[in-house]
Amino acid sequence: MKTSFYLLLAIAIFSFGCKSKPYKTTAKGLKYKIYKSNGGEKAKLGDMIKFHYVITTAKDSELSNSYKMGKPYLARLSNTVFGSMTEGFLMLSKGDSAAFFVSADSMSKGHPDPALKPGTLIKYTIKLLDIKPSAEFEKDRKKAEEEQQKLMDENKAKEPGLIADYIKEKAPKAKKTDSGMYYVITTEGKGPKAKKGDSVVARYKGMFLDGKEFDNDRGRPFSFKLGAQQVIPGWDEGFALLKKGSKATFIIPSKLAYGPRGSGKTIPPYSPLVFEVELIDIK
Repeated sequence: MKTSFYLLLAIAIFSFGCKSKPYKTTAKGLKYKIYKSNGGEKAKLGDMIKFHYVITTAKDSELSNSYKMGKPYLARLSNTVFGSMTEGFLMLSKGDSAAFFVSADSMSKGHPDPALKPGTLIKYTIKLLDIKPSAEFEKDRKKAEEEQQKLMDENKAKEPGLIADYIKEKAPKAKKTDSGMYYVITTEGKGPKAKKGDSVVARYKGMFLDGKEFDNDRGRPFSFKLGAQQVIPGWDEGFALLKKGSKATFIIPSKLAYGPRGSGKTIPPYSPLVFEVELIDIK
């Protein structure tokens, strides 16, 4: 809902600007229009700039839209990255919005879009969100990396104790494998055991040790080839222990899950995971 609101707001701003201000052309031939100017410090070569964009043809047929993707573009301002548009960005300050007309040939970097004829003009509608000098950006990046490393070190140190406490309190009958994962078979199946190379069909729910769910099969059985590294190592090991029809709980240390990297914003580094699973079929 928030993305849609900002997208509609941006379109409204740009539409108003299109009607109220004519396009201008720089001495180098860049056709541009400034919709909004805050009068702040302009971007400079070497600065890191973050901006939203809507890319259309000259007839307003949309080609790409960062608002819809939900993520602004971040890059160092240079002629190598932005070509003829660099001149346009140098006119802007933080919070400004503008449109630039650029030849598709100059932006293709040797990989032309087959859907666009040579010489086609492309319109870039820009909302400049932030400008940071290179030194400041690098300082912030280093600080973020240090904070991430601190979190990783803390999680790594806490993990063995957290697993031990969980086993003691919630899974005292769990069996431990040589690799360090734990499992409890809650319902013993009557079919054959899955083996390497088999296609396994399963139901699952994934949780952290505190019981917070982070993933599930969403009502659709999940299929994978056992031992083919299509899933985390804890799953390849755990499902090989089960017979068809079995239900089980896996308590998987991070080294057999997503390790020091975690998984996106969902699973932090060094996170032990709990999976409630059911082996529905083996093919």
